[in-house]
Amino acid sequence: MSEFAQRQADWIKQNNVAATLLSFEQSVHSVEQAVTISGYAIEHISKSIVLQDYNNKIIIAMVPSCYRVSTERVRKALSLEQRPVTAKAEIIEQQLQQKIGGNSPLNAGNAEVLIDPTLLDIEWILTGGGDDKHLIKIATQELCRVVEHRVVRVRK
Repeated sequence: MSEFAQRQADWIKQNNVAATLLSFEQSVHSVEQAVTISGYAIEHISKSIVLQDYNNKIIIAMVPSCYRVSTERVRKALSLEQRPVTAKAEIIEQQLQQKIGGNSPLNAGNAEVLIDPTLLDIEWILTGGGDDKHLIKIATQELCRVVEHRVVRVRK
């Protein structure tokens, strides 16, 4: 297990989070890979898109896998002057201590987490597990309990 996935596993355990870290031999970097490799339906796959604003603040926008994130909606939700941009891999690794493809709102430091309300219609989801070979299975109710967040429409 990579240090990134281990960090997630340790955080889940230390914070008594009702979640399961799933491990895979192959990459689950994309939604399609997550469905194929995990065996779970696409309806349970979430996207955690990592953005950064012009002050380099990290934002994680969560949506069901069938949607894309609107940077304009994120801009409006956070009252930003400019649209945020997709965070680069080195920024994600440095600030979130996660690898691209394994992005998770869990144990995400000072990131601003925005959850689209449609995601909360799903009983449980799979989200990134810290790297591209791990996913975390968690009930959305539990996610909301353990992650400081705001519910706001961020989907296109």
